[in-house]
Amino acid sequence: MNQQLIFNNDFYFENARQAVCFSCLVGGLKVWCYIALPTNVTANSFLQQVQAEAFSWEDAAEQAIAEQAYNDAGEIWL
Repeated sequence: MNQQLIFNNDFYFENARQAVCFSCLVGGLKVWCYIALPTNVTANSFLQQVQAEAFSWEDAAEQAIAEQAYNDAGEIWL
């Protein structure tokens, strides 16, 4: 386990961004990760799907963070 990267298990749907959101700590700093809502999928069902596949999304976020794929706001979009 990478001790410099800790996932907070705080998945929720953010209406303003139309994305599932979760956070992690990277070297002590909080980084927000977002997964855009696909078309023709309800927010609630997508949130449940992402939560069921949390480890895969966390792996994807870990890879994006390793590649420093942050946007201008310091967020990771998957």
